[in-house]
Amino acid sequence: MNINDLKKKTILVLGASRTGISSATFLLQRADKILLSDNKEKKEEFESKINFLIKEGVETEFGKNSEEFIKRADLVIISPGISPKQDIVKKINSLNIPIISDIELASYFIKKPVIAITGTNGKTTTTSLISHIINSSGKKATSCGNIGNPLIEVINEDVDFFVLEMSSFQIYYSTAFNPDIAVCLNITPDHLDWHKDLNDYINSKEKLFRQQGPDTWSVLNLQDEIVKNFKTKNNIFYFSEKDINSLPANIAYFEEDILKLKTKNEIKNIATKKDLQIIGRHNIENALASIAACNILGLTDKNINQGLKTFQGIEHRLEPVRNINGKEFYNDSKATNPEATIKAIEAINEEKKGKPITLILGGRDKKTSLNEMIRLIKDHVDEVILYGEAMERFKSELNNNNYNNLKIVYNLPEAIKASLNSNTQVVLFSPACSSFDMFKNYEERGKIFKEIVSKI
Repeated sequence: MNINDLKKKTILVLGASRTGISSATFLLQRADKILLSDNKEKKEEFESKINFLIKEGVETEFGKNSEEFIKRADLVIISPGISPKQDIVKKINSLNIPIISDIELASYFIKKPVIAITGTNGKTTTTSLISHIINSSGKKATSCGNIGNPLIEVINEDVDFFVLEMSSFQIYYSTAFNPDIAVCLNITPDHLDWHKDLNDYINSKEKLFRQQGPDTWSVLNLQDEIVKNFKTKNNIFYFSEKDINSLPANIAYFEEDILKLKTKNEIKNIATKKDLQIIGRHNIENALASIAACNILGLTDKNINQGLKTFQGIEHRLEPVRNINGKEFYNDSKATNPEATIKAIEAINEEKKGKPITLILGGRDKKTSLNEMIRLIKDHVDEVILYGEAMERFKSELNNNNYNNLKIVYNLPEAIKASLNSNTQVVLFSPACSSFDMFKNYEERGKIFKEIVSKI
């Protein structure tokens, strides 16, 4: 799109939470007319910003998405939480009105390189790690998108690189976004309540790579059967945490406890497993993907090594909270699907060398398969505490698989209290569910968990 065309258009911003408000604010003086619509009532936390937009001439509506607003729109900027299954999206599509994401909008104005990270799990850690390595090297990077601030809010920052975490929702609505480097960490079933089916979810992830130009780079997980077969038309840099027989031209890989890099037939040792402060085999994958991306950016091996050594992880992802009388508490609230909880169980079991574990599960069920998680629970978890909307299905499937060491509670404080009475040495809060049955988001859920544990 020609950005000068915006000045001639009426733009409908769909969704009046942070992303929508940021988009509407950015469009002031850049669009002919701005409409802001949300089918829910106005949120108090955004009231002052919405009032500012109204004073600047933005027309708003709440509690509905009116046909009058839709028909006036030349272009729709959509919040990522709005599924294409919803009637409002079907109506807009039937009128052939273009729909784009806030990221697509921001990309029209960006002149600095963008590294986009996607995948089912590990996105936030990898986004944060790449930014940390860049910043510790003396260059400037900002983490944004699905982590931190929306891209549309930071595009005028004085940085060398934008490191962007992207969900499948954001990619779905980004019609031509072409990052300089795109990273895909892994794909397992997720967000099937938003997407049509698993194939739709996979296609949404792959779309980011299909849209890249020939001078860009894809960083792909060679061990993921779906990811490694993405159809790309650019340069590929692989990474692999497992042993492989034949090394491709460009790869970051793990061998004999060493993170290695191969480019142009030269193999170099970048770091050892002991250098990393983040635990678990999945974090070795995240580190390898980061090594590949940072090498493409031209950072030195020494820069990358120092960044890996000094990165301490992210809040709410396998975060140590407190030791209470020999019982260690971990906050893994960011585990919003079973695959993330699988990684957490594996990491804690390896790090703690088989210490007895209490696992707290629950929240809003995403209805994905629990089979692999239950297999690991049977092997490595001594007790499970269940709470929230997912409780009944999780209880039924655990019982059907002959796992009966369960406690049932009705909220998070009760779960923590029950864990204190358990004969275990590690309490892992890794819910395997979204937080929306009881909390605004996984961050609020994790903070409340830490507050309760800290007050014991």
